[in-house]
Amino acid sequence: MKRKEQETRNRAAQPPRVLLPSVVSEKMPMRSGRAPVPLRGAREARDAVTLTRLLRGTITPLRGDEVLALLEPHRPRLVPKPVNPLAAMLGQPQGRLLEALLRPTAPIILDVLLPRLRDHLIDRVVHNKGTAEDGLPGALEVATALRALVALLRGAGRGAVLSVVSAIEADARADADRLVRGEAPVATAEDDPAGVAGGATAGAMDSLAHALLRFEARRLMLETLGATVALRDVVYQSRRLTRHALRRAAEAMDGFGADRGIKALHASLATLASVDGLLVVAMRNLDDQEEHREEANAFVEPADRKAMNDCLSAAWRLSDTLFDLVGKAANGGDLDELLFEALLRQLRSLHQFCTDLDHAGRPAVLDTLERRLAERSRALAGIAGERLVGILLARPADPAKARRLLARGQSLAQLLYDMGQDGDELEALALRLVVARDALNHAAT
Repeated sequence: MKRKEQETRNRAAQPPRVLLPSVVSEKMPMRSGRAPVPLRGAREARDAVTLTRLLRGTITPLRGDEVLALLEPHRPRLVPKPVNPLAAMLGQPQGRLLEALLRPTAPIILDVLLPRLRDHLIDRVVHNKGTAEDGLPGALEVATALRALVALLRGAGRGAVLSVVSAIEADARADADRLVRGEAPVATAEDDPAGVAGGATAGAMDSLAHALLRFEARRLMLETLGATVALRDVVYQSRRLTRHALRRAAEAMDGFGADRGIKALHASLATLASVDGLLVVAMRNLDDQEEHREEANAFVEPADRKAMNDCLSAAWRLSDTLFDLVGKAANGGDLDELLFEALLRQLRSLHQFCTDLDHAGRPAVLDTLERRLAERSRALAGIAGERLVGILLARPADPAKARRLLARGQSLAQLLYDMGQDGDELEALALRLVVARDALNHAAT
């Protein structure tokens, strides 16, 4: 008998079997393969918005029944089912009716709704989660409901608001630090198709512009929650990121003027190809200059204004470089056709940037640069047309060079059209292109 009891104890005391690495890799799910975590608190967010609307209206016994029915699915098991206290309070002031209704429902709001609203807002604003669920209220609407419920409870549950504010502030600071250092953002392919938020790569400016739009969402959220201190810090981080984006654009444009190599050309092309992103950055900078007017003097220039002026100066210098190269090519110089088209795309993007930047604080130099781009493009069209005619009339004839100049003239005509310069210069160039095409076709036959 004792021997059987000893054997039983020995079997119970055996250590658990340790899984070998091969077993773990085959049978246990990997972290990277897990299904995405769904958005938390979606139902609570919808019900909280409805609850806020009910409590904002006229309080009646029927309204009390609606509130209790709305909160019943969220009631914890240990909380007794509340009874509508308004049936015996007919004729009482609205304030007393509201207090009486909040008394039995406050535990549900404090213990269930407010924490779930906190998690819901952090998921949407900080973790950037979305959902395909229909009827889900907007994040600002949920934040308004959260703040209203805390106010109705006279400050009880304010910890939920502070948690959301702290999470947004910390996320904004970390986001700005990462982007200014040029590190790749921790995001999905949908959030950042380029995959790189710093550096002069394709989509880099669009990524920075997307990050600035997220800062706008944070600012609206903090304004809705009434977090003035955190709002000032997020505004500072947004201004810092805007200045960084303008400096990166200026560096890319100045790099091609100084180097004129393929790598510098790629950086400049990538920056101006994202002209919509550059416009977002510039608009945010001009808004910052209006919102935070800083006095300038002979020794110190406000940082926001300096970043914009440096970027526009780099754009001016880049236009000089582009017109120099394009002018030589339009006059018959040797230049790769793909490179010629790339230079024209940059001129087109520069002109689009100048024309589309519509802001009350628009710098006057943009108007000057816009006129200069149009004037020099028209002059280039005249040079290209005259050079094309000269090549056709030269003896001995050079059909290959004439066809090359014809193609470049067509590209210049398209540039003028895209710039809205459909005047005499474009008509004269178009006429010469038609004559040149007919002459080359006739010579070929």
